[in-house]
Amino acid sequence: MTTFNELLGTKPGDTESTVKQRYKLLSTRVHPDKGGSKALMQLVRHAYDNIVKGRGESALSVPAAASAGGANSLALERELSRVKKDRDELEALNQLLKVQLSQAQKGQSIGANINASADFSRKVAQLEGELVLLKEERNRLAHQKESAIAEQNKLAGELRRALSDNEVMETELDRKSGLKMPGLLIWAQKFWLPAMAMSSLVIVVALSVKMIDWSFVTVWFDEKPPEAAAPVVRVVHAKPSEKVLPLAESDAMDTEMTEDETRALPFLKLTQQTGIWSLASYTESNQPYIAIRSDNGSYIVNDCSGDFRLYLNKPYKPLRVAANLIYQHQNQHFHVYRIPYGQGSSPKSWTQSRKLKINEEYFTSQAFTSSRVELLDQCQKITL
Repeated sequence: MTTFNELLGTKPGDTESTVKQRYKLLSTRVHPDKGGSKALMQLVRHAYDNIVKGRGESALSVPAAASAGGANSLALERELSRVKKDRDELEALNQLLKVQLSQAQKGQSIGANINASADFSRKVAQLEGELVLLKEERNRLAHQKESAIAEQNKLAGELRRALSDNEVMETELDRKSGLKMPGLLIWAQKFWLPAMAMSSLVIVVALSVKMIDWSFVTVWFDEKPPEAAAPVVRVVHAKPSEKVLPLAESDAMDTEMTEDETRALPFLKLTQQTGIWSLASYTESNQPYIAIRSDNGSYIVNDCSGDFRLYLNKPYKPLRVAANLIYQHQNQHFHVYRIPYGQGSSPKSWTQSRKLKINEEYFTSQAFTSSRVELLDQCQKITL
């Protein structure tokens, strides 16, 4: 039975410095860079650790790191056991030869001593040859052990990568399914946040009811026929040289006047270009303005007054409009709304955003800055 002290070449009474010195000497010999192997280095380290812990006379055992590796490790242990057995036999033979040598030195003749010396030399040569074979076998087993360890490390790396991929997938699923909030955050998510959201919704609805013009909605549900307008009575003081017009002709003039007033509203120059701001002028007054057209045919208009207006295409008029849209009048085939506040009510909101959603329609800010500069130049020329 081989002990850790025998492997390292130490004795039970040796000091720690002596054990450490012996360990360093063997480490330099069995190190992989010095012609040794990783398995032998682990074995020497294992023996040193056991001697330091006071287990130097314990039976030699293969460390766990060197013995792991499946079938290759089992074969390695069997080969190592066989090598240990051969070594024990050689040590016994060596002891026997030493006894025979001492007996020859005590009383045998010179010839017997010569024969014994020859036999001893032959045994020593035989032992040296067997030692060489043992070293070769040890190297082969060490190589097999290193291969087994490398295969084990490869499998461990693949397992770690598989586990890492699994963790990444679980993290991605958790992120998509929603954040997990413990403790008070879960309580806030279930109760406090919905309560705040509902309160904000009630406030917004209340403000919207006060600010929206519901006249155009109530007309749809009003079943009463519209009352007939009272006839316009015109008092005309005729002069002797004047001809008094009949009542029908006077009504026709009033109708024409109303149509003229309608035509006086600023008409837009319609365009087919969408998604870009451009400079134009009203058809009736030639006053400059800049506008952008949506895919549904609605316009956002900004003129020298500084106000932004939504020209909402009639076919796309919803039942409810945004709270920041103030109805003004009808023009051409548009419902005209002024935008006094909120999104799209100022040049800053257009320059700071690439796209704005106004009354369920999207308007981009492309070319807004350059068109705005041109509009200011035109407005300045008019005032001068």
